[in-house]
Amino acid sequence: MIAAGVRSFFNSKYGRFGQMSDVTVDTSKREIRVRLELVGESTPIEIQVMNYSIQQQGAGATLTIGDAVASREWITELLREFVIGRTFVLPERAAGIVKALM
Repeated sequence: MIAAGVRSFFNSKYGRFGQMSDVTVDTSKREIRVRLELVGESTPIEIQVMNYSIQQQGAGATLTIGDAVASREWITELLREFVIGRTFVLPERAAGIVKALM
C-alpha cells in the first residue's frame, strides 16, 4: 500500500519527467528503492535512499534524507549536492503516505 501511494503521488506530480515504475519501502531499515523510467533515458534509473527521517509538524511533515545513491553517477552527485542532508516540507495531501512511512 505504501509503495502504491508513493508511486501514484510521484507519477501524478512529476509525470512530465517520466514514470516511477517500481518502488519498495522498508520502514524498519528506513530505506526506499525506486526505479524511474525517465524521458530521454534508454534504461531505467535506480535510486536507493537510506536513513530517511520524517517529522510531524502539525498537519504537515518534513522529510530528511540521510544518504542516497543512484545507478548513474551524475545523479548521485546531484543527490549529494541538492538532497542528502536537507529537509523538505511534504505537502499535506501526502499525509496518508507520510504516516505509513513513519
